[in-house]
Amino acid sequence: MKKTGLSKYYLKLGVISFTLLCSACSFVELKKEANTVKILTADQVTECNSVGTVTTKVIDEILFISRNKETMATELETLARNEAIISKANAIVPITEIEEGRRSYKVYQCP
Repeated sequence: MKKTGLSKYYLKLGVISFTLLCSACSFVELKKEANTVKILTADQVTECNSVGTVTTKVIDEILFISRNKETMATELETLARNEAIISKANAIVPITEIEEGRRSYKVYQCP
């Protein structure tokens, strides 16, 4: 293998490795104020007041490689919890499945 061929090989290997590592990492941070926002089920919010909905979105592919669903779910929940504090809510309930890196949540104020 020529030296330039070897360099291209290592470059491709590096890009693929970086992409795979990034697909498993979470880059979304929970705001301090959102720490009290809980992720609940529809059955758990029967005594709560709905204050709206929020739709969050994250990147679902990096260089044509699909990201890990669990990592995306965690990032989407974190973004929704961050958004919930704007409405003075303290709970979120997912109302859609993750599709193309997007998910919607109902936002609640619970006693």
